[in-house]
Amino acid sequence: MAAEATGVGMTTVRKIRKESFSGEGRNEENLYPLPASSSEKVKTNRIFPDDFDCGVIRRKIREFYVMRKQLPTVGKIHKELASDIGFHGSITSLRKILRNLGYRWKKCGSNRKVLMEKPDVSRLRCEYLRKVKQYRDSGYDLVYLDETWIDTSHTAKYCWQSVEERGVAAPFNKGQRLIVVHAGGQNGFVPGAELVFKANCATGDYHHEMNGPNFEKWLKEKLLPNLRVKCVIIMDNASYHSVQSEKTPSSSTKKADIQEWLRNRDIPFGEKLTRPELLNIVKMYKPKEKVYRIDSLIKERGHEVLRLPPYHCEFNPIELIWANLKKKVGQRNLTFKLTDVQTLTHNALADIGITDWENAVSHVLAIEENYRQTELLVDDQIDQFVIPLSDESATDTASEFDSD
Repeated sequence: MAAEATGVGMTTVRKIRKESFSGEGRNEENLYPLPASSSEKVKTNRIFPDDFDCGVIRRKIREFYVMRKQLPTVGKIHKELASDIGFHGSITSLRKILRNLGYRWKKCGSNRKVLMEKPDVSRLRCEYLRKVKQYRDSGYDLVYLDETWIDTSHTAKYCWQSVEERGVAAPFNKGQRLIVVHAGGQNGFVPGAELVFKANCATGDYHHEMNGPNFEKWLKEKLLPNLRVKCVIIMDNASYHSVQSEKTPSSSTKKADIQEWLRNRDIPFGEKLTRPELLNIVKMYKPKEKVYRIDSLIKERGHEVLRLPPYHCEFNPIELIWANLKKKVGQRNLTFKLTDVQTLTHNALADIGITDWENAVSHVLAIEENYRQTELLVDDQIDQFVIPLSDESATDTASEFDSD
């Protein structure tokens, strides 16, 4: 009867009844705590660092190479991050994060394993640093754009409180969500480019709330009409930023569509060729560079486009602006109502001025310059460690992840 009334399993009830007779487990309130279920046992939290922490991790690895002249092993990095950013994840979690940041393991001269970036990540970073410097030297205004979100439950984590005054009690759930889209640079936010709207859901990745058509609409109606001088628009590689004008057929494209793509370009092919044979022809004639719809729209207005290298959000000063925005909203959010949070968001955006942007841009310029100065030094240090292998494919296997 007790199990049925409480919804607790029979085994648990018997265990509590047994403890009541023996006196085991009794606490000061003369109560007997429920036995911990399997779902309540200690679990290892999955750690997902934010964009700023990812930048710290990347710079920490470079510090090992350039400043300390040491191998940046996972164990060393884990120990450093625990003190620098309070990283509480396990070494296994850190390995996964490093993989997601584009790092891999290769054999090194000391017969240990060493962390190095994938060549494409390093190449794209070097190309970006070279281009962005050229644009600055040519006198272009750089405009950075991005999107973020604010939940209605977002508030300050700490506040003054006492036994009588409990302070802020944040809601248990995240509540509703606002999506914020904006752009700015050294001279502050672009006037009239602000967009704040309610998301359809409050869970999941906020990028799902944006898509190619919505982003294109914001670009046409909010951003481009308000750019008064010739600019370079800098953005990340989100999927809705990179919708192709005419996508090249791939292995998932239907055979009829592949044939139509070839016909539109007057490329000869046999009607009886199989899909793999048609794709091979496509491979020979496909454009060397992808053409994006957004790029075409921006260039039609006389502006240029520059995309951030993968995994390098620290090159975008608007990330610091978003942190400032959320701090301002969190300090003032006491009602957790959508309309109030929306008003707070607009007010916070208005409070962020040119000085805030100048500080953010200066911070990014320092990071860029540090990369430029250390890029070749890192190459020199890695060359001292690397031993060429006949087959590097084995380095990507899971067995490479030792805890040294």
